[in-house]
Amino acid sequence: MELKEVVIQAILEKKALDVRVYDCRSLTPFMDYVIVASTTNLRQNNAIAQNLKDRIREAGFDTEIRMEGKADSRWVLVDLKEIVVHLFVKEERQVYQLDRLYTDCPVMEYDL
Repeated sequence: MELKEVVIQAILEKKALDVRVYDCRSLTPFMDYVIVASTTNLRQNNAIAQNLKDRIREAGFDTEIRMEGKADSRWVLVDLKEIVVHLFVKEERQVYQLDRLYTDCPVMEYDL
């Protein structure tokens, strides 16, 4: 299983909403995918971030995992070098409208 699938599965396991995987390989050499997902509250945001770290390690990937955001952050960024994950508490995602930056990228959508 490749890293992207492990990441998507880890996000969906914790019931994230409106998950979008943007394929940015044609736009930038710095990352392959940007994943944006919504959560219903801070606790779910943190649970998904922790699940990402756990599942990536369990799958045997030794990629560096950098996180931005604290336990009370409504936006958590997980940087896996080739994949960048943005976890937003639902209302916060609407404020920043980050998805608008990637409208030119092919996108896969997942929702429960």
